[in-house]
Amino acid sequence: MPKFYRSNSSHLLLLLLLFLPLISSAQNRGDILLQKQAKQRLAPTLHHALHKNTISSYRVTVNDKAAFLTWLREHKLATASKELQDISNGFSLSAVSRSQLKQLVACPYITFIDRANRVPQEEAELRDVNFPANNITVVQTRYSELTGDGMAVSVKEGAFNPNDIDLKARVLAPEAFSSSHTPHATTMATIIAGAGNSGPKGKGIATKALLATSDFKELFPDNSVTLLSKGVGVQNHSYGVGVENYYGLESAAYDQQTFQSPQLLHVFSSGNSGNKQSETGAYANIPAFANLTGQFKTSKNTLSVGALEPGNKVGLLSSRGPAYDGRIKPEVVAYGIGGTSEAAAVVSGVSVLVQQAYKLQHEGELPSAALVKAALINSADDVGKPGVDFEAGFGNTDALGAIRTIKELRFKEAALLQDEQKSFTILVPEGTKLLKITLVWHEKEATPNAPKALVNDLDLVVKHKESGSNWHPWILSTFPHADSLAKPAKRGLDRLNNVEQVTVATPAAGTYELVVSGYKIQDKAQNFSLVYEFEHELEWLYPSLGLSLKAGSTNEIRWQGSNANENIQLEYRLAGERDWTLIKQVSGPTLQFGWSAPDTIAIAQLRLTTGATSIESEPFILTKPLKLKVGFDCTDNAMVHWPSLKGVQEYQVLHVDKAYLSPLLTTSDTLAVINKQTLQNMSDFVLVAPVINDMLGETSDAVAYARQGAGCYVRSFLPNQFVMDSILLNLELNTLYQVATITLERKLNGAFSPVEKINPVVNQQFKLHDPSPSLGSNFYRIKVETTSGAAFFSSEEEAVYAPENFIQAYPNPVQAGQPLHVTVSNDSAQLQLYDRLGRLIRVSEEFGMIKTLETTGLQKGLHILRLKTDTGSYISTKVIIL
Repeated sequence: MPKFYRSNSSHLLLLLLLFLPLISSAQNRGDILLQKQAKQRLAPTLHHALHKNTISSYRVTVNDKAAFLTWLREHKLATASKELQDISNGFSLSAVSRSQLKQLVACPYITFIDRANRVPQEEAELRDVNFPANNITVVQTRYSELTGDGMAVSVKEGAFNPNDIDLKARVLAPEAFSSSHTPHATTMATIIAGAGNSGPKGKGIATKALLATSDFKELFPDNSVTLLSKGVGVQNHSYGVGVENYYGLESAAYDQQTFQSPQLLHVFSSGNSGNKQSETGAYANIPAFANLTGQFKTSKNTLSVGALEPGNKVGLLSSRGPAYDGRIKPEVVAYGIGGTSEAAAVVSGVSVLVQQAYKLQHEGELPSAALVKAALINSADDVGKPGVDFEAGFGNTDALGAIRTIKELRFKEAALLQDEQKSFTILVPEGTKLLKITLVWHEKEATPNAPKALVNDLDLVVKHKESGSNWHPWILSTFPHADSLAKPAKRGLDRLNNVEQVTVATPAAGTYELVVSGYKIQDKAQNFSLVYEFEHELEWLYPSLGLSLKAGSTNEIRWQGSNANENIQLEYRLAGERDWTLIKQVSGPTLQFGWSAPDTIAIAQLRLTTGATSIESEPFILTKPLKLKVGFDCTDNAMVHWPSLKGVQEYQVLHVDKAYLSPLLTTSDTLAVINKQTLQNMSDFVLVAPVINDMLGETSDAVAYARQGAGCYVRSFLPNQFVMDSILLNLELNTLYQVATITLERKLNGAFSPVEKINPVVNQQFKLHDPSPSLGSNFYRIKVETTSGAAFFSSEEEAVYAPENFIQAYPNPVQAGQPLHVTVSNDSAQLQLYDRLGRLIRVSEEFGMIKTLETTGLQKGLHILRLKTDTGSYISTKVIIL
């Protein structure tokens, strides 16, 4: 090798060694810059994508659309971009590699990179709902005008069944529904607004509300114009996408929509991942905290709902807060033994009634979602740990308290500028056990990945004018450690939440000042809603007027207003009795009791006595569930019947009209004959309920009389076997109602003749015998004659009489290539077919009462069929093949 080449190579190597530290330093600076940019612009759950060789899809927001599209072309990013319709300056990008993602992170026009649509999952293992646990039944009985009439609610997930008996005729745009629907969505819709047409379990909360559906495959909010044009004021979201604890594009989009459409409330299930942990953010790897299932649930202006189980315990799987920045999530819980899906649907239904209560008082105007949210949070009953916490939020949803807040006008709405202060005075009555005040404001969206989502900060202080005492809101420790997050709330200044609550235990009577201040307000004035509540009265909650409890069973009874340590005496009295019967004396903080009701059908009352105070419940019904059965379904009439209830003199039969239950007839009997002509164009669903002292008891489950296969008197009529050596037929009647005679008839020469007649008819099941059937096929039917002289007939049934050594081949003649069927009394036999010259041309071993012989390829003409039975005997017959 030439000497000069070696020298140049040495110099190059030396130069390379000299520059390596500089190159390494530049790479480190590049990595640091990338990490800084990623922290600002990249969703926390996507940081791992910078280190994995994956091809993924993303959604981005930009500050200049035209410049961004030019940048994409200049950098030759082979990604498919599509502008998003649901978010301003947003794009979806697909087929993005790791190196391209790094380029996107460094792009000066991109403001945030988020995950694309994930696959949402329904969040419930559905079980029984318990409306009394959220004081829904007492609202429905005391405020009968609150039915959801004139309101609309949307269920965002898979489509519910628009033809469901409890939802039909109230579905918005049913023609737009896909042919498939999910049981989960149908159950959510039923909890929210079921009419109860199918029976007691089909009754929802806002029973007359209109229902819309929306597909949760798109996780961004629906178009607000579309929702509002349908009159939708509440949208339910009972689904999740796995634990996500950050503020992203979807979170911002929901906050933006609610801020711009202030009457629209979004209700989310918190999730069923309460035993899991977040993998990113300040609360990463802390078990059983910060595990809401979807970034959209961390939005500020929506409502997240956890699930409460029996015993007022938050379900183990109910997802907890805090949100990524320490905010309180979920805000409330509701009864949901099947999970947070069910709990969210309960709160959505209650929200509709709260909206309607406001609308009826304000000339048809809907309230702001902030006011509805404030009413729900402020009226919620403390459960679980004392005070607000990251498990139950502000407590268990109380429909009665929320409705009363609106109906009694215990709310204020106003707006504040920076450094402005507004105060409101209220009078607290004597005997108040707890004063509660909640401030809620819905504000503009935050920037994705902002250290905290709060933009405008208001402060609430409660002052007692006479004493000069003042109280600040309750705040929680947000330090990222399980012990700190579990600490009880303390009073202080809240710099994180757009919900603040002050409570005062046993407040002195007098004038209180509720002061709201604008601590930090950007741009224009900030609207807010302020609600308050006095807890003091001893009151029965369940049962309420006219409700049915189960006689001879344990029923949970509920009340409110008793003190934690006072003794309580529970009693009951049946209608017509003067004296009260002791149930039990209880003490402690309980506000409910499992009462074993007497086994009698009656109107009853309960009495609760504590100290010098005694309260009686409204009259309610003790009854037992009725089970409705179909007696017959004839051309013009159908009959239904049910067991009698001791002491009940009258029953009401109802039917499902176009959308709701309607009385059909009242009877003192335990059956009813329905004239089908009077129900033309109506459904065939009917129900029955006892009438007790002019009160209508709980209905049975609905029965569709035309779909039970009952037939016209005859439930079933079948031969004992198709082929028999002695003809036996089995008959079962639906009912003996007005049955005079039954007759077994056999067809002979095209006409039916009686074989056996039974009179009187005292049973519903019979074994009928034909002593002289014809050889081979016989056709039978049943004739039922009533006491009025009407006759009804069953369908025809065929039975083959095949005594020993009998053989029947059919069809005979048989077309060549068609199967030849052979009937014989033996179960198994060998079939032997001979041609007219006596040659054996086909043999097969066949089993069953009907044997089959294939004739494909056989010559036309006369043949002899011989059967060798399982006893070794032979039977022959002639067969003609055409």
